[in-house]
Amino acid sequence: MTMVRGAFSNLLAPGFRKIVFESYKQRETEGNKLVNMGSSGRAYEEDFPIAGFGTLLTKPEGGSVTYQDAIQGTAKRYTWTTYGLGFRITQEMMDDDLYGIMGNKMSRALGRSARNNFEVVAHAPYNNAFNTAFAGFVSGESLCSTAHANIRGGTQANRPTTDADLDLLTLQAAVEHFDALNDESGLPVMFMPQRLVYTSSFRWIAAQLLKSQRLPGTDLNDVNELQGMLQPHLTHYLTDADAWFVTADNHDVNYFDRRKPTMSNSDDFDTGDAKFKLTRRNGSGFGDWRGVYGSQGG
Repeated sequence: MTMVRGAFSNLLAPGFRKIVFESYKQRETEGNKLVNMGSSGRAYEEDFPIAGFGTLLTKPEGGSVTYQDAIQGTAKRYTWTTYGLGFRITQEMMDDDLYGIMGNKMSRALGRSARNNFEVVAHAPYNNAFNTAFAGFVSGESLCSTAHANIRGGTQANRPTTDADLDLLTLQAAVEHFDALNDESGLPVMFMPQRLVYTSSFRWIAAQLLKSQRLPGTDLNDVNELQGMLQPHLTHYLTDADAWFVTADNHDVNYFDRRKPTMSNSDDFDTGDAKFKLTRRNGSGFGDWRGVYGSQGG
């Protein structure tokens, strides 16, 4: 498609007080608080887990020590998708535009498109956290599961057995979950819950849970231990309004820019039309699930 004067005749006529275009306020970037930001100079990136050793075993007097091997896990690969968008304007439209909309302001509009693309890609691991078929994860594995298989045996969960909405009991269970995490060999590991991620559906309950000095929703005078424990993070890019997550300080949900947003333009020799485009390559995923706890809601 090419933008021509006939389709934007109002931009050719003087007298408008204001042209309303790209004049809305924008929210602060939200996805950068949910992922580890990275860049890549390769066709793909991979994380490779290895299970160490279990706890020490009893050695009988005069007997031999038990030997174990470290065990390799399954590599997780981050791959890139190329995104792009452009527009084309006739030379006459550029010449006769009285309000400066065509060209620079249109280019800034592409910048907003790139900003939104970042939010979509950065939130993709969370929007697909319960999907075992998501292309960005290892086949058959979701970010949040009731049965993550340890390399050395056994399973662990990072979602409730029955999904439930955010409330006092479910959030307490999420926080307690991090106290019981083990590594691939069954040894305890430390993940400190840091952030509560939720949609506007839980705006008010989240405020009560995280800011009340006393236990919310009861007539008791008990201290609310959740107060100040987690940073609230209201996001507008979760596609499931009932989903919520708790992320730890050392979570392993990652975003990579293979090529940052790149703007280019040229003129068509035959027509004189101006052509503008913006492209980028990026991707996201997770290396280790242990730093995230999530629920789809009830």
